[in-house]
This record gives sequence, C-alpha cells and structure tokens, in this order.
Amino acid sequence: MQKKEFIILPKRKELKLYEEYGFNTFILPLKDYSIGFNVYFDIDEINKIAKCNAVYVIMNRLLHKQVYDFDISKFNDNIKFIVEDIGLLSFIPRERIVLYEHHILSNYKAVNYLNTLGINSVVINNDLTIDELMKINNECKSNIFYFYVSKNTLMYSRRALVSNFNKYYNIDSNENYYKLSEKSSHHKLIVKEEKSGSVILNDRIFCASKYLNKLECFNLIINLTDIDDISEKIILSECGSDSLCNLIDSDYYFLENDIKYKVGDLKWNMNYYYLLGT
Repeated sequence: MQKKEFIILPKRKELKLYEEYGFNTFILPLKDYSIGFNVYFDIDEINKIAKCNAVYVIMNRLLHKQVYDFDISKFNDNIKFIVEDIGLLSFIPRERIVLYEHHILSNYKAVNYLNTLGINSVVINNDLTIDELMKINNECKSNIFYFYVSKNTLMYSRRALVSNFNKYYNIDSNENYYKLSEKSSHHKLIVKEEKSGSVILNDRIFCASKYLNKLECFNLIINLTDIDDISEKIILSECGSDSLCNLIDSDYYFLENDIKYKVGDLKWNMNYYYLLGT
C-alpha cells in the first residue's frame, strides 16, 4: 500500500529504523524545553538531522524566564518549531511556528482568529469528533496538524508528583514512573516525573486510522512515545491503512463521542445552586 505522508515523533534517538520504513519528517523534542518524551535532542543533534530530513522542534514546556534564553539563530533556517508557550512568539518568526495549545484549540473560530495574528499553522485538539474535525477543515485555511497515533497527554504539572507521592507514603524508591488504574473509568494511566515537572499519559494508544480517508487533509503526527517495540513496528508498517486501529491495542473513542458541554447543558446545576441559596 502506498504510504501517505506522516510526521514521526520518535521514541529513540537512532532514526535509522524510521528511515528504513520510508519516513523523513520528524518532530524532535528539544532538551530542557520539552517534557514527557522518551528522548531529547540538543541543538547540534537537531541541526545534523535537519541536513537531510524535514524537522520540527517541539517545545511543550511552560518556560517562564527560560524563554529569554532561547536563541533561534543557533538553529538551521529550514527548521520549524511546535511551541506551547506563547512567550516564544516573541523570539520565533511566525512563519516558522506551529502553535500547540494542548487541549485548547478545539474549533475553527479559534484557528481563524490565530490566522489573523499571523499564526497559520496549529496543532488541533484530538479530543474532537470526526464531524468537528471536518468542520474545522472546511472552515479554515490554516495548516492543521493532528496527533493521529499517540498515547495522549492528559495533564502536565511543574510539581514533582512521583517523588512527592513516594515521600508522603514513605516509599524508598528512585522510581520516576508509575502505571495507575483510574477508579471511575478503570483506564490505565502513566505518570512520569522529570526534572521540570510531571506528565500523565493515557496508557492506551489513541489511533485515528478508521477515518484516515477524511483526515489525510491534515498533517498527521505519529507520536511513538511510550509505545512498545512490537506496536511501534506495526504502526510504522501499517500507518497508511485504515485497519491499523484493529492491529494494535488502541481506541478512537473521541472521534465518535461528543464529550464537550456548553453552558446551557449545565443549566440544571445553576438552578440547583440557586435553590440552595449559594
């Protein structure tokens, strides 16, 4: 089957495996500016890879004063940047930016507003239904990126969640990684702590391949972070097939289930609080 164009966010530094499968566009997490990934790259490594591959550098940390240390002149001119902290907009030309406001960019009006500000490339939330995604595609002229395969990040905190947990319960461990079972849904979660904070991931792979024929209008990201080696090879081999979701342990719940609530949907709560006099 002819492979469509996908962007690989690797789980290993050696990119030869991905190149053997025909991939040559990569998202590379920048050391000290990103969190929640398996590997991080320094500037020299990124520039070397960018000599023969298309490269996006991802920076998904909230940076605070560290934003002032960022120097775009150290990077090759052909590199683009996927950024979450909007402070970086003051240091990177907007034509080289892909804005990644995690879980926030969820409708075409927000995407179109950013376009008026000169930000015409964005990562759209993948908690949306396929109908909502198609609405965005039809109503926007921006360049849309989408996490097509990923163990989705649920939250990011600057707190040391794992070490604080160990300390509170007197657990003598240097472990910075836990797998949990959430009580209500029984979903398995991954909690990882790094020097810049902690992230919580869904342990099950989100895979949107069932709707590949509709999503091919987007730039599709394959995030291999924390995905086992066997599933990784299946994904690399079959990512261009709409049956990929059936070949790995995955789900596409968000694509078929509307989870958002509008203010009007919560009116009963307002009446309830009114009756309580609060």
